[in-house]
Amino acid sequence: MKILNNDLLPALSGKLTLPEFDRETLTSSIVHIGVGNFHRAHQAYFLQQLMEKTGETHWGIYGVGVLDQDKKLSEALNAQDCLYTLCEKSDTEVAKDVVVGSILCHSILSEKRQEIIEKIVHPGTTLVTFTVTEGGYNIDDTTGEFLLDNPMIQADLANPSAPKTFYGLLYEALRQRRAAGIDPPDLLSCDNVEMNGSVLKKGLMAYTQQIDPEMARWMEEYVAFPNAMVDRITPVTSGTDREYVAQQYDYADNCPVPCEPFILWVIEDTFNRKRPAFETLEHVVLVSEVRPYEKMKMRLLNAGHVVFAHMALMEGHEFACDFMNAAPFDPAIETMMREEALPCVGDVQKIDVNDFLNNTLLRFKNRAIKDQTSRLANFTSERTPKFILPTIADNILREGKMSPLLTIGTAGWCYYLSKNEGVVDKIAVELVEKAQRAVAGESRVFVQELEAIFPEVLRQNEPFLALFDKALSAIKTQGPATALTSFLNEYY
Repeated sequence: MKILNNDLLPALSGKLTLPEFDRETLTSSIVHIGVGNFHRAHQAYFLQQLMEKTGETHWGIYGVGVLDQDKKLSEALNAQDCLYTLCEKSDTEVAKDVVVGSILCHSILSEKRQEIIEKIVHPGTTLVTFTVTEGGYNIDDTTGEFLLDNPMIQADLANPSAPKTFYGLLYEALRQRRAAGIDPPDLLSCDNVEMNGSVLKKGLMAYTQQIDPEMARWMEEYVAFPNAMVDRITPVTSGTDREYVAQQYDYADNCPVPCEPFILWVIEDTFNRKRPAFETLEHVVLVSEVRPYEKMKMRLLNAGHVVFAHMALMEGHEFACDFMNAAPFDPAIETMMREEALPCVGDVQKIDVNDFLNNTLLRFKNRAIKDQTSRLANFTSERTPKFILPTIADNILREGKMSPLLTIGTAGWCYYLSKNEGVVDKIAVELVEKAQRAVAGESRVFVQELEAIFPEVLRQNEPFLALFDKALSAIKTQGPATALTSFLNEYY
């Protein structure tokens, strides 16, 4: 079976959607660091659409992998001329398969360090973008400070000209641009991180300050770090995805990407350099302030995704679409979003929040997207303080009102941790110890002693603590699903 590549494209005409621009004219004004599935389902797809609409084929992507574990994907992409199949999956909406061709090449930092630095230094590179995951920004979750003691960061500080991290790479490339009198590129984070541009700036400035405070002042004045909100559910690629492409189109693709049809990108229009004409694209929103959009997404979609994941996992639901379609989780998620989260979101310009909520519920139930429940249940100590607890606190501060469903979801997390069965979290040992004490009878220690997770308004609020006690007791005595049903019936 032939492998997907440029030469195969003419034979695929009429079978699926292909790039509608001449790839021979493709050049890369964009360097992207962290070419994972989400980038390829989101930014790379948008840029293909942009080049098709505008004919500006210089907005191609030079991909960079910072980690050696990226080598396998890099080899697969380059063997396919960096083409891949984006497969939209839906059981209710019109979905399509698209060959995406916006990535020009992919390089690994440890293998092509000098070439990558030269690419970023080149005056034609006007935008550097990132999907390095939340943990990749090297920011302490508790203090919010840059982790200077990270051995990789220390190695780069000791030898700045041979960087191993993306911070070291950016510093060295920007240093060379400044020395050559070349304006810096804009730096745009595309990670699912709150105020991602500000987080990127904090890390890069902290790193640079250790080497050259004057360089840090130059960055502060001349480098733009727009914030952005990104949204598209994108599972891990499976063997089934590769088999689907082979059976459907009679070619081999070793790195297809499954995703849902829904897509959204909200970007602060605070660029310094000439940017891509994002305003020409559907589902891209340019704004002056991204925070209201992030709040809407975190309080509705992100909270809805994870709040009952641990309870669903204990009830044997392997995939998110399974429990999102099953009682009591289905009505509980919708009720939580409408009654507890929505009042805290507020108005969001250019978007109907009720439409977003309704669409989110449909997206959750999409049985064609096999998003593992275990993935949603991982690293909850990072997610709960951002997605769930702020709504509980807001309802208390605004109206003195409790949030029973968000609270029992938090108690479900505690009960899951107490079992200590495959817990994946940066502070797993501490979480399990507190959870086991809570389930054994000291229920409030889970809230009151995890000060880095639970804000003071919750640690000291007697009605919330009492409701948490009640929720944890119900789960212990009745089981997760029955306890959730009881809370739904009692409070709503």
